[in-house]
Amino acid sequence: MAEHSAIATLQHSLSETRSARRQTQTRLTEIEEEASALRGQLRSLDMIIEQTELALRRALFPPDERAIEPPPQRTVTFEEEVASHRLGEESGNVRFTDFRIPQAATVVLREAHEPLHVSEIYRRMSEGGFEFRGQHQLITLAVSLSRSKRFRKVAPGTFELDPKFATGQVA
Repeated sequence: MAEHSAIATLQHSLSETRSARRQTQTRLTEIEEEASALRGQLRSLDMIIEQTELALRRALFPPDERAIEPPPQRTVTFEEEVASHRLGEESGNVRFTDFRIPQAATVVLREAHEPLHVSEIYRRMSEGGFEFRGQHQLITLAVSLSRSKRFRKVAPGTFELDPKFATGQVA
């Protein structure tokens, strides 16, 4: 009887081990399929990176500049070149860097002498070095203008400076 119990235990153990092996094999197959799909995604991303680098190269080094200037002595990464390009743009105009939205918008509208759409106010503020934060910058600007007493909404998305604020200090 003890021998029969030992055989039953071994058969049960063998059955469990085979089941565990099948599960492991199935999982390995799933992982290999996922790895194959990920390799395909990597190939696609590599192509996008290559195309984007080419576009950046064309934007940062126009063909006429490449013909005139010798190649750089050291390898510059795109990240360094883009950062340098941004820094050059940002340092070029710092007119509104210390202003808040209502102050900068007041100056923009005062200089425009006419109502402007939020997108145009945004463009002029950005060109003046104003840094908008957040993801919904136009909405932030529109809400700020509509909440401030110094602006009047004259059409959808279009604001003018209240006559009381058309002249005088920015404050």
